[in-house]
Amino acid sequence: MNLVKTKPPLFIIGNPRSGTSLLRLILTSHSEILIPPECGFIIWLLQKYKDWSESDNLTVRLDQFLSDLFDCKKIDTWQLNKDFVFEIIKSKNPRNYSELTSSVYEAYGCLINKKFNVWGDKNNFHLNHLDELQELFNKAKFIHIIRDGRDVACSYREVMRIDSKSPYAPVLPIDIRTIANEWLNNVTKVINCMDKIGSYRSITIRYEDLVTNPEPLLRELCMWIGIEYEADMLEFYKFNYKNKLEPDKTLDWKKRTLEPISNDTVGQYKEILSNDEQREFLSVAKLALNKFRYQSF
Repeated sequence: MNLVKTKPPLFIIGNPRSGTSLLRLILTSHSEILIPPECGFIIWLLQKYKDWSESDNLTVRLDQFLSDLFDCKKIDTWQLNKDFVFEIIKSKNPRNYSELTSSVYEAYGCLINKKFNVWGDKNNFHLNHLDELQELFNKAKFIHIIRDGRDVACSYREVMRIDSKSPYAPVLPIDIRTIANEWLNNVTKVINCMDKIGSYRSITIRYEDLVTNPEPLLRELCMWIGIEYEADMLEFYKFNYKNKLEPDKTLDWKKRTLEPISNDTVGQYKEILSNDEQREFLSVAKLALNKFRYQSF
C-alpha cells in the first residue's frame, strides 16, 4: 500500500455555477493533484471527532467514524470500500482530526491508483465554513473562482429547468434579486476570508479568464501551487469521459464538463436577462461586480 506525504491541501471555493467543478476537473487532471467529487464530511463530522488523537485509532472509535463517514451525503460517489479505508487510516495512524480526514482523501487516491503530491477539495458548501477549514489546515491554500453574477443567474435558471432524478439535484433560486443577494453575500464572505489569510495562501481567478485564455492562467496557478504546468490539464473532458471523474449522479447539470473548455456562455446575460432584471441585479451588487472588472450598462 503506497502511502504518501503530501503538500498542504487546496480548497476550491466559489458561488455555485461559477466554474468550481470545471476547475476541479482541470486540476485533478494534473498528474500531481487529487481532487475527489464533492462531499462535505470534513465539516459535517467535525464536532463529533475534532478531539481525535492517536489513542483514538482503536478499532471501536475508528469503526464509529467510518460508519458516520459512509452515512455522509455524496460519499457514495467516491466508491470507497469501508474495510479499505479502515486499513489506510490504521496505516497512517492519524494524530488529529486533520490527519484523520486527510487519510480519507488518501484512500480515494489509492483506490484510483493515483500517486499525488497535493490533495484538494471542491465544495460550494464550504463558503460558510472557511474559518473552520483554515483552523484545521493552517497551511492550506484557497482558490476562489468568481463569475459575473448575472451569468450565474442565467445558469441558476438553466439548471432549474433540468428534469433530474438525481438525489443530489441542486435547488437554486430563480428570482433575480434573490440570486443577486446570494451572489453578493457569498462573494463578500470569500473576500473577507482572502483578506485575512493573504496572497501566499489565497488567490482569486475569474471564470471568464479561465475559459477565454486558459493556458497562461493555469501556468500562473500551477506556479502559485508549487507544481509544473501540464498541458494535459486542458484535456480534462477526455479524462472525465474515460474515468467518470464527475459522478453520474451529478452529471445532469454538469454535462459541459464532457466538452472542451469554451467561453460561449460569457456575457450570456445580455441576451437572456431583461433590461429590468439587469438593473435589478446592479441595484444589489454593482460595487462587487465593479471590483472584479465586470461591466455595468
